[in-house]
Amino acid sequence: MKVLLKIVLFIVVLPIVILGVILHTTAGGMCGNEVYTEILSPDNRHKAVIFQRDCGATTDFSTQISVMKASAHLPNKSGNTFIVRGHPKHFSHQVRWLSNAELFIEKDLDGAEFKAEQSWGWRDKIKVSYATSNS
Repeated sequence: MKVLLKIVLFIVVLPIVILGVILHTTAGGMCGNEVYTEILSPDNRHKAVIFQRDCGATTDFSTQISVMKASAHLPNKSGNTFIVRGHPKHFSHQVRWLSNAELFIEKDLDGAEFKAEQSWGWRDKIKVSYATSNS
């Protein structure tokens, strides 16, 4: 009986586990990024990329921002700096470089963000700042 149970587990469970691992490692392939705009830093060494990430009909639009080297291409991944619900063309918040090392996102953080990093990078660290409420 134990041998039969082991065979069933091997035949049924192992393929399910393998399929789960494959789907997990390739999940980025089900999503896509559409660049809305790129904003270069004053020294042209970095850029802030504002984009929409779409993972299919069951997900809502999201505006995402990634900071990266100016020569880099946007990977098929989520934004590394800022993620909020809504389409980029409706994203009325200003994004601008205050200096070569500081990006400003003119949006009050209200807890609706999925991600709102304060910095990017470790060698050439970029500070990310946000608007503050005047109330």
